[in-house]
Amino acid sequence: MTPVRPGLVLHGWPGTDHTYLRAPPTADGGVPAGGLDLLRTLLHLHYVDQPGHGPRGTSHTDGPATMEGYARNAALEAAALHPDPVVVLGHFHGAGVAQELAVRHPDRVEALVLIAATPGELGSTEDLADTFAANIRPPEAEILQRVPPESDPELAATMGALESFFFADRAHAPTVSVFDDTEFSSSASVAWTQALNSWSTVDRLAQVAAPTLLVTGRHDVFAPPEEAQRIARRIPGSELVVLEGSGHLPWIEEPGPFVATVTDWLAANP
Repeated sequence: MTPVRPGLVLHGWPGTDHTYLRAPPTADGGVPAGGLDLLRTLLHLHYVDQPGHGPRGTSHTDGPATMEGYARNAALEAAALHPDPVVVLGHFHGAGVAQELAVRHPDRVEALVLIAATPGELGSTEDLADTFAANIRPPEAEILQRVPPESDPELAATMGALESFFFADRAHAPTVSVFDDTEFSSSASVAWTQALNSWSTVDRLAQVAAPTLLVTGRHDVFAPPEEAQRIARRIPGSELVVLEGSGHLPWIEEPGPFVATVTDWLAANP
């Protein structure tokens, strides 16, 4: 039997926490095999709440929030999880932290699984045609994201309104919100969003030495396949898989293909 490898999981969506990545707890408090926990036969998953986020929010950084600081925090979490390098999974902006981690702390990263990833702002050799800016995001989603939330309830309401845009087929989105158990923080949302405003890994991605898998949904309006392509073109030997029936949360919309993709890739990259 293949041994279970340690896996560090980094959530995205500033101001949320890791809970949206997992299946909702059952009535007796148990956690069913759903969400990214579908990978738990392959990986011993350690979910990290980014600095200032969630009930388990960790912070080893001083001063203003930066992507460098988030990556430093992730490196410390990885070291606490296992003395050897670990598999790092990141979703959306958490995939950005994972990229920063692989560039700045390569000794902590065995392999990267980047889900719905973006490398941030334009690189020195890019133009708008290379980015999601060339795509048209639904105007309702654009409006909802435009104004920073001023309170935790306002952030919760915004994320609830955005959630239907996460799915390839909005009419058939799950009836149970993925944010039901989330602890929202508007201050953490503002801090992380500001850190992202001028951040980019584009010109540094060639430094990533860890084997890298990118998984993206064909219908993701927040991190469309063009964003993953920007990363894949620059990380040597990386592999990009586009799931044709998914939006922003492929482990929910296509759990079978998602798990098979990660399983096969991990087996090929022991």
